[in-house]
Amino acid sequence: MTKRKTFLTLMAIGVLLLFTAAWGVGCAASPEGNKTAKQEQIETEKNQTHLNQVQPPPKLDWSLERDNLIKRFKLQNDRALSFYMYVFIEGVAQPVGYYQINKVSSVDSQLTNPSQLIQDCSYNVQGCVDGVVESPAEDGSYGTNGTGVFGFTPEDVYIEHNMHYLVSTIPLTFAQPVVRLAVVDTDEARKMLEASKAVMKK
Repeated sequence: MTKRKTFLTLMAIGVLLLFTAAWGVGCAASPEGNKTAKQEQIETEKNQTHLNQVQPPPKLDWSLERDNLIKRFKLQNDRALSFYMYVFIEGVAQPVGYYQINKVSSVDSQLTNPSQLIQDCSYNVQGCVDGVVESPAEDGSYGTNGTGVFGFTPEDVYIEHNMHYLVSTIPLTFAQPVVRLAVVDTDEARKMLEASKAVMKK
């Protein structure tokens, strides 16, 4: 056997050994090789099957949870109604004041989907894989807007805050009188309100 053939033979054996070792490590780390987890899964399934037989889930004729959700959706989607939002400083029982607003909305709400589906072909040698990436907001920026909430008063004054709050469909009674905030009671405030309403109508 020539030196060239001997070298090629040794190279082939080396590649084969490396492939075999890598395959063995992959199999050992794969879920199929984890017999304990598979056995525990079988026992869990047996136990759950038994519990479903002796303690089956109740079949309800009426769901109060769904009833609450339906009522809440109808209330918050009615433009003729307004809510009383009392805002608090943490640790203080008396509210700072209250707003009348149309609906409590999160500043992180978006009109479009916050995620996009993509196919990533850069790292997988076996082909492309599906992935999810963050989608930009309507203004073209990324990230969250914090934990604040917002809404509009009956006069269309925009209110946004990140304070603790309590919302009710009727005025609430506290130890001391609570002042209404965001009241349009000056000519300057009326001009600013009209300017903001003009922007929203564009």
